[in-house]
Amino acid sequence: MKSSSRFIIVSGIVIGILIVVTIALVLANRSNDVTLLPEDNPNGTVQRFLVAIQEKDYPKAYGYLQLDENGRTVPYNEWVQSNYPPLSTQSVWKAAIATTTVTDNTAMVEVFVDTFRPGGPFQDPVSTRIVSFQLTKIDDAWYITTRPPIYWLY
Repeated sequence: MKSSSRFIIVSGIVIGILIVVTIALVLANRSNDVTLLPEDNPNGTVQRFLVAIQEKDYPKAYGYLQLDENGRTVPYNEWVQSNYPPLSTQSVWKAAIATTTVTDNTAMVEVFVDTFRPGGPFQDPVSTRIVSFQLTKIDDAWYITTRPPIYWLY
């Protein structure tokens, strides 16, 4: 067998293995079996917001927000239209809480977000970023008070 034929065969096998591994990672990480944290703490609020986003339950996700911009509350329709791409452009992702800082009635929760996108044979299909959520305690509930940076959906 010529060395060029061998190279083509080996390259094809490597590319095939990378594709299979990428698909397996995506399917393995789509599990929705999540043990929910208590809703009365910042971690639970952020987790439930992210689960609602992942399940595309935008009204439920909006319920975890208390967005005031330019002296007015951001209405649901405006929030949805300005934040979410069409379903066909959404990527597969998972999130894990990294750190939480609570000071009196405010908190900041940092979350690791892994986004899965198939790429070329030499690209990493997983990109990881840290996303910060700021929260405020109102009565006995925690609310996300800044527009959540959920750009990994695009």
